[in-house]
Amino acid sequence: MQARAGVGWQYALADLSLILFMVCAAALARQQQVARSVPPPPPAMSAMSVALADPVAVWRAGAGAPDLAAWLAGQSLDTRQRLTIVARYRGVGAAAAFARAETVLHGISKLPAATRIVVEPAGVDDLSATLTWDVGH
Repeated sequence: MQARAGVGWQYALADLSLILFMVCAAALARQQQVARSVPPPPPAMSAMSVALADPVAVWRAGAGAPDLAAWLAGQSLDTRQRLTIVARYRGVGAAAAFARAETVLHGISKLPAATRIVVEPAGVDDLSATLTWDVGH
C-alpha cells in the first residue's frame, strides 16, 4: 500500500493552523500600533491634588429652610472641610445664578477655608450647598 503525499487530514489541519497563526500575528501587530497612538493615562493623584469624599451635610434653599449662615453655624466646621455652593439655572441665567450664590455668602463670618461656587445649567432654578471632607490632608 502506497501513501499519497500531500493528501490527508493532517495537511489540512497544518494549513489551517498556519492561517490562524498569520491572522493572529497580523491582529497583534495592529493592536500594538494602536496602543502606541493612544495617549498615556493621566498620572496618578499626587499628594497636592484634592479628592472629595461624600457630603457630610447638605443645605437647600427653600421656604422654611434656615438661611446658609444659620445652617453653617449649626455645623462643626473643620479646616479640612470644603463648602461647595451649587447654583442651578434654567435657560441663560448663569450670571443671575452666580449672583444668588454670592448673595447667600454675604454676612457669613465663619466660612471654611476651601469654599467654592459652582454654577450649572439645569431644569430648575435652585441653590444648594454641601459640606465635604477633603481627602488627603
